[in-house]
Amino acid sequence: MVKLIGAPVLRQRLKKLKHNIFQQAFIWLQSFIERRLNRAYIQFTCLLVLAVFLVVFLISFATSVRGHTIFGPYLGADFGAVYVAGKIFTTQSPGRIYDSTLQDRLYREEFPKAPSDSHLPYVNAPFFVLPFTLLSRLPYSWAYLCWVILSLSLFLVGFKLIWKSLDGIPRAAGFAALLLAVSFMPFLMECLAGGQTSAVGFFCFAVAITSERHRRQILGGLALSLCLYKPTLLLLTMPMLVVTRRSNMLLGFIIGSLVLTLVSFAAVGWQGISGFINTLISFTDASTSSASGLRSWKYADINSFFRPLLQDYSTLRWMLTGGTLLIGLAVLIKTWWLSDRTNRLQQDMVWALTISGTLVLNLYVGIYDVTLVVLSVLLTSSVLYQRAVGGQTSLPSSYKLILLLLYLVPWISQPVARLTGVQILTLVLASLVAYQLVQYRQLRSPGGVNKLSAATR
Repeated sequence: MVKLIGAPVLRQRLKKLKHNIFQQAFIWLQSFIERRLNRAYIQFTCLLVLAVFLVVFLISFATSVRGHTIFGPYLGADFGAVYVAGKIFTTQSPGRIYDSTLQDRLYREEFPKAPSDSHLPYVNAPFFVLPFTLLSRLPYSWAYLCWVILSLSLFLVGFKLIWKSLDGIPRAAGFAALLLAVSFMPFLMECLAGGQTSAVGFFCFAVAITSERHRRQILGGLALSLCLYKPTLLLLTMPMLVVTRRSNMLLGFIIGSLVLTLVSFAAVGWQGISGFINTLISFTDASTSSASGLRSWKYADINSFFRPLLQDYSTLRWMLTGGTLLIGLAVLIKTWWLSDRTNRLQQDMVWALTISGTLVLNLYVGIYDVTLVVLSVLLTSSVLYQRAVGGQTSLPSSYKLILLLLYLVPWISQPVARLTGVQILTLVLASLVAYQLVQYRQLRSPGGVNKLSAATR
């Protein structure tokens, strides 16, 4: 009888204890985030990361012999692909920049100590090779250094453009925000150190967004057309422009696309154009095949997320990948369609969602292209500050947690993905998209009054 009477009480006490444990854990996590995400701590951590990077970079550059450094990995890594393409253009035939056999031969000549199974094809649009025809005339190390300086310059200019257009984020946070952006692993290690081209896309999107704010939509469309150097960056942006009826920006994009097509044809001819199309097709096939040999752990999109997890279950993988893409696209199309073109905050969230969504709902997005999420985060942060009520001067703890994960996870995501097959960076990016969707719906709700906080005045 005692047991029968005491059981409900015991269950109630256990339930209350569990609730208290979760509550205390949440309070501890919130306190930890608030302690760590203060401006002084952020600046110190970022400066430390940048200092270590600079030392390693200078040693790598100083010890580089035909691209090989004292640390083992090649200087610039992926920069070798565009450098070789530039050499083919200037010393062989412009139309053969996509010739894989010629690429391999020149790559071996330039990097004789490269692993025998290494292959770095040139996969960008024909017009994009033109700057590298100049850089390829320099010794490899100096060409790479010039590209690093150019990439960093494009990134800083893009950051400054978008920062000056933000209304919500406190101006005093500018230095910390810049340090966070520059020390962001996908940009610092994968774009700069890895010799990738993501700073170009970052700059183009920054110009497009700020041009729209200044009522220069055609200029914004022209800037977006330059992103055709890597068409996957525009996979969601083009539908967004159509659905949100940004006709002038579409016109600018079309004009820019036609000009770039003519430039490409003049540069490489039909042989080069057909080579580019074949390269796109083969690379797309490789990105969707489980046995392609592509390093899935270097990619952050939903297709690459499911590929290593379900490589032996292709039907299930395609169902999950296709289903996720269709559902995500449907949600975004509804969001775009219902957005108010006269509401600045809603349009900021439309751009933020489109950029974040592009990184997830895609066929292949390298970790270096996650650099673009910096723009999405800046836009979202500005909106959150402007919607703050009662003089609130801090971002929500839940959003801070996402930002903390977004900054830290890329440092470990690749080794974790190689060991487990799970790309946790994709999950973090997806959580950011989900959070942005919630914030957008609150903007459109009757109670979502846009009240500027004291920090934005």
